[in-house]
Order: sequence, then C-alpha cells, then structure tokens
Amino acid sequence: MAPPPPSTTTTSTCTVGEARGTHLFHVSSYRLHEGLGAGRSVRSAPFSVGCYNWAVLFYPDGDEKGEGCASMRIELLTKNTSARASCHFRLLNRATGELSSGWQVPLLDYRSGSTHESARIHTFKRKLLMYVHDDQLTIECAVAVILKPLVSATKAVSAIEEPPSDLSEHLERLLEEKEGSDVTFEVQGEAFAAHKIVLAMRSPVFKAKFYGSEREKSGDCIAIEDMQPAVFRTLLHYIYTDSLPQGMNDDVGDDSKQEMIRHLLVAADQYGVNRLKLMCEDVLCRSLSVGSVATTLAFADEHDLCILKDTCIEFITSSNKIDDVVASKGYAHLKRTCPLVLVEVLERSSKFCKV
Repeated sequence: MAPPPPSTTTTSTCTVGEARGTHLFHVSSYRLHEGLGAGRSVRSAPFSVGCYNWAVLFYPDGDEKGEGCASMRIELLTKNTSARASCHFRLLNRATGELSSGWQVPLLDYRSGSTHESARIHTFKRKLLMYVHDDQLTIECAVAVILKPLVSATKAVSAIEEPPSDLSEHLERLLEEKEGSDVTFEVQGEAFAAHKIVLAMRSPVFKAKFYGSEREKSGDCIAIEDMQPAVFRTLLHYIYTDSLPQGMNDDVGDDSKQEMIRHLLVAADQYGVNRLKLMCEDVLCRSLSVGSVATTLAFADEHDLCILKDTCIEFITSSNKIDDVVASKGYAHLKRTCPLVLVEVLERSSKFCKV
C-alpha cells in the first residue's frame, strides 16, 4: 500500500495601500458668502488623491438641519466609480499659522454623483470667525484613500507558525527580578534596581550619566530627590516595556490619576523620553473636563506644551459651562500664575460672542 502524500502548507498575502493628500480651500470674501442659504454650498477646484478626483464643499449656512452652523464635506468627482476614503478637516489662520483642532470623518464608501450624509461635519459659525483673516477663510482637508488590494502569488511555507514577539515581557521580568542589575536608585526612601545599558539605550540623559561626560559622577547608587516613587516606577516600566501600565493610557477622569500623568510627563521630559512625553500629553488632551481644564491649562503653559494648551483653550471657549470652569479649584491658580494665558482665553471667547 502506497504511503499517503505529504501534507503541504501554502500561503498568500493580501495587502492594501493608502494614498494621502492635502488640499487648502481658500474662501475669499467670506462675509459675502454668509447668507447663501441652508443647503447651498461653494465647491473647491478638483484635486487628485489616489487616482481619484475630489472636491471640498463648504456650506456657509449649513445644511437644512444646521441652523447657526456651517458644514463641510468632500465629494468624489471621478465619474462612474466608487472609492473608500476618510478625511480630516481643519481651519487655518493664515496670519498666525494657527490650526484648529479639527474634525475627523471616518472611513466611508463614496460613489460618483451621490452624497454621503455621514461625510458631512458641522461647526458653529462663531468658531469659523476665529480663523477668518482679511475676510478669507482657509479650510485644510486631508484625504486618505484606500487603494485596491493586491494579492501575492501562492508560495509554500513551513508548517511552523511564528509566535508573536515577547521581548517586552522578558524585559519587564528582567526589571522585576533585578537579575544582573548594576545600578540602584534611591527615591524618597524606596530603592529601585535597574540595568545601566537598558536605561542608556532608551534615554540620552541616562546614556550621558553612565557612559558619557557624567560617568565618573554617577556611581552605582543614585539618589532621585525631585520625583515620587510611583512616578519613577512607571518611568522605569515604560523604559523597559515601551508601554504604560494597564489602564494608564485610557482617558483618566480621576484627579489623582491626572496628577500622576502630569508628573510622569515632567519626568519623561527630564530624561528625554520623548514618546512617553507625547503619550502623556495625549492622555491629558483626551481627559479634559470642566473641573480639570483650568489646572491642565496652567500646567501646559508652564511646560510649553503647545498642543495641550491649544486643546484646553479650545475646550474652554467652545464650552457652554464657562461659569463652572471659573468656579473650579484650578481657576484661581490659573488666574494667579498665568494671567497672559487667561487674557488669551478671554480674547478667544469674545470672538464667539460677536457672532
């Protein structure tokens, strides 16, 4: 009896690309466009992204449902076709170069000659006036088009499936078990054992301390006097694993957790761990509330965090709970320590009131 044929495993791969492009649509004589009427729009010149032609449509008086609002959307101009795309709108003040926080339109299917209701974004007219300069409004539209998928040729592969990387797990265990550690940090009475080579790979400050100009001064036991143990523990966790502890990357509404993120951001900046600094700034941007925005704004101004500062000011000026912000604990500190920032907030708020 002949032996059964050997079992074989083959594979093919489907890959899909993305084409990106940005178009600036300048709406001159903006005041003359006001009163155009709900549902009526002005269209940009065609622009090409991903081999498709697109246009930006701006509704100065919104659509039929947009009383007191303006609207924007993109339109697929290429005839007899369809395309999957997402887009992101922002407003540009050409005098200052300042950009608004923006509106994201999710990935949608567009068809020639038809309007996708979900593709339209709305904003208050009063917000637009903040970005009108010399009677001109500039709309930035960034379009991302999903290209047609490509499938590779079939090929034979080994039957052994490659497991996912577990490097971060091993490094986390190395930190926890302290095996081979060659430096100890004393942080307010708590000791942390670590490995110089790992710290130097991840932080230019540690690299200089252990292998550069500060090498002779560092020694094997280093005192950290300007940081809380919990913050230093989280900093080490990120350095070893390239991630935050579970739950810390989510929106944090609790005051103590926000304070922890602020301290961690300062530590990341102090040791040149730039990705961690940006992650902390992003968490704070996503965690703004009426009760915390004043405190966060003062922190952003103190540490020159432009994105966080702009997000806080945008939150305050567009909120209908300004009285609650003024009544919050952090407002008195903001007023006392950052009077110029408060002036900026009031100036932006006044622009809303003029509409």
